[in-house]
Amino acid sequence: MKKWYWAALAIAGFLMMLPLGPLQLALLLFVPGFAMLAALKRRFDAVEAAAYSFTLSIMAFPLAALVAWLAGVPHATAVLLGLLVLAIAAYNRNREAELVNARLQWPVLGVALFIFALVLFITLKTFTLTPEGLVCSTTHASDLNFFLSTAQRYIASPHMPLEDPYLPGYNIVYNWFMQLLMGELGLLTGVDLFVILKILIPLVSALIFLDAYLLALFLFKSERDALAASSLYVAASGLSWAYIAYQVFILKNPAPDIFKELVYDWPGIMSLKYDPTALFFFLPQTQTFGLLGMTFGFLTFLAAIREKSWAYSAVAALALASLVFFHMITAFPVLLAMGLMFLYLIFRRKGDEVVVTALPMAAAAIASLYQLSMLQQGNASQVVLSHNPDVPLTILASIGLLVPFAIYGMYLTRDDEASRLLILFAALNFILLNVVELPATVNTYRFLVYMALPVSLFAGLALSRWLASRNLIKTCVAAAVIVLMVPSTAILVGYYNSSSYVHASSAEYDALVWLKESTPKDAIIYEEPGFFPRVPVVTGRDVAYSGEIYTLQYHNVDHQSDAYAIMGITDPEELYSRLSQYRVSYVLVGDRESQHPFTSALQDERYFRLAYDKDGVRIYEVAGAATQEETHNMEISPLDWLAFFAALLYLLILPGYNITRTLGWDSRLTIVERLVVAFGISVAILTVVSTLLALPFSIGLNFYTLMVPITLIIFLTTKEVVQFIKKALKA
Repeated sequence: MKKWYWAALAIAGFLMMLPLGPLQLALLLFVPGFAMLAALKRRFDAVEAAAYSFTLSIMAFPLAALVAWLAGVPHATAVLLGLLVLAIAAYNRNREAELVNARLQWPVLGVALFIFALVLFITLKTFTLTPEGLVCSTTHASDLNFFLSTAQRYIASPHMPLEDPYLPGYNIVYNWFMQLLMGELGLLTGVDLFVILKILIPLVSALIFLDAYLLALFLFKSERDALAASSLYVAASGLSWAYIAYQVFILKNPAPDIFKELVYDWPGIMSLKYDPTALFFFLPQTQTFGLLGMTFGFLTFLAAIREKSWAYSAVAALALASLVFFHMITAFPVLLAMGLMFLYLIFRRKGDEVVVTALPMAAAAIASLYQLSMLQQGNASQVVLSHNPDVPLTILASIGLLVPFAIYGMYLTRDDEASRLLILFAALNFILLNVVELPATVNTYRFLVYMALPVSLFAGLALSRWLASRNLIKTCVAAAVIVLMVPSTAILVGYYNSSSYVHASSAEYDALVWLKESTPKDAIIYEEPGFFPRVPVVTGRDVAYSGEIYTLQYHNVDHQSDAYAIMGITDPEELYSRLSQYRVSYVLVGDRESQHPFTSALQDERYFRLAYDKDGVRIYEVAGAATQEETHNMEISPLDWLAFFAALLYLLILPGYNITRTLGWDSRLTIVERLVVAFGISVAILTVVSTLLALPFSIGLNFYTLMVPITLIIFLTTKEVVQFIKKALKA
């Protein structure tokens, strides 16, 4: 990049801070990441330019939004990132950066573009207004509806942490960066939330492939092998197609439940689900962004080690810190594997590598502790030490064909230290899959989803070499394995292409638009308290109660039966009293609600006023409705900051430092080495303690319950206490 290129980058950074609508959206999604890439590498190809620019921008944006809130300048996200771009452009104004050609960069970008176009084609059909109304896929009406509702609530009434629109007065305290990303982008740019969804999800899907390609290229140093491995990762969905064929042709079932069978939910055969990578492209959720952060985190963490680069270390720190907030469950095995790698480097006395890996580990640890400080009692107590008996069969049916080739690929790269981290990651997920269950969220299968990354990449390496060999048998076997793993993905695409559900009829949608335009932002709306609410995703208003599965998962709160019983009340006074308990301002009577007895009570004008009546949909205003109690935004005083950083030192340095002192290592280490070793040991202790606290028979995991066992460990490992205990035992 010549000097005028840096000037152009600075201009783009300035424009990014201006309210330019769709143009600002495009700049925010590309420019910050590109600026960081240009500062990171002197030479990069088109694949790296696309992957790093968009991925880093997506990882950095919600983190910058959080920093802006904590600094007391909410919605300064674009300004912070714009200033970062200007600073990078100014600092590097005399530095050269070159865009180079890689041999297979255009085929790789072609595959990424195909993924983007395919996912876009499917995504354009969801949460789309048609003559029938607002339509989406049936499965999108649950999880995606909840995430979009949270983002829409943030746009209507910005709040940090994000408010739960299904349960007024409660906040979303984990797995919330996806919603913050979409909500803040919508708020700053003015672009409709559904449009942002239809841009982001195809983009992230393509980026998962590109980042997997770059990770495989980093590991295998072969563009051909990397292309095969990354393609296998996104395209292989296992053998669920065979079970569907068995039902159709053998059992003569003309209409099997395609979705359940594609995710390996086979009644009477297996109970452990498996979501293939491609499913997260077509069923977008926080896990989709978790896969992006996981893949990019591994890439930059390994690059920091190999290059011994502080710049890569800072980028890895950004990615891993964001990963914690995007998807906490994904972050757990990723950080566990990296933590073990960090300890390995410490004990191998690889000083330069230890120092550059300390920054991303420290950033991830700080993000994790901050995340824990937000959790309510019991939020993370969802872990059970148990073994699901269907693990072997699920592995066999999902990634079983790839496992032998993955083992062979691991053997081929056994001497490469970078490959060992991915091998360790695969082993950890296999162990967790067999000894841990997550019944509250039914997320045990996630460990198999994570294991699919290293298994697919290493299997892709072996299969690529077999395909390129002159041995006909090897070529045919490799081709057969690939062909057998792909049909389920094709069925998945077909399912989402044809799946359609009318989320809100045209008349109901018009009523929702009226609610959005005519009611206060803090108004609480009552609609049927089912799993597919319509109000929040369009209006950004809270509903009185909905989504039992989400309120239980996030808050351990269940008002389902009580809230549903309201629709059976026929006495106006009693109905008014019950609605007042939920601080309801308006009642929506659409297709679902009109079938229930409470519609007669709503006609009593002493308590309810008909505010909207069009095409069979009515909205009643509750007389004298109480306003929603204000939930406070993050307000952190200097004393709070001091206490937080003191707690970080207490949890992340003191336990390990105490042990090094007791073992007598402190006299043999420099100050920097002493701090790094203390940090590594403290992280290991914190991981073990956190896991034990998360078990259901414990007191539950949050920031405060960590203090008790950590304090006990510090006390028992103090040099003087250990010496006293030794003397007492000898006596």
